[in-house]
Amino acid sequence: MISHLSGGLLACLGWLPALIVHSARKNHSTFIRHHASEALNFQLTLLIPYVVTTVIFLAMGIYLPAMSWIGSVLIAAVWGVSILFGILGALGANRGTAYRYPVAIRMVR
Repeated sequence: MISHLSGGLLACLGWLPALIVHSARKNHSTFIRHHASEALNFQLTLLIPYVVTTVIFLAMGIYLPAMSWIGSVLIAAVWGVSILFGILGALGANRGTAYRYPVAIRMVR
């Protein structure tokens, strides 16, 4: 559950606790491996929109300072998606079911 909920707490660094859990506990059971790899894949996938929205925020801050709030809203939206899907993943892990994130690039197996 820690690997699922880490994205909501640490925003763009949510992949780090998921990586630690995946590395340390992946050999304990297939259930833990599944959830740790799902959380890690989702957090690594979220790095893409975090980078894009940060670039938008910085570019708008430089070229259109009055409109830079749009970048802040986009970053908050990505963070909100991270929290929502992290909670759904943690609930799936708590119930003992295999949860798959609907929007995740499967990089880690």
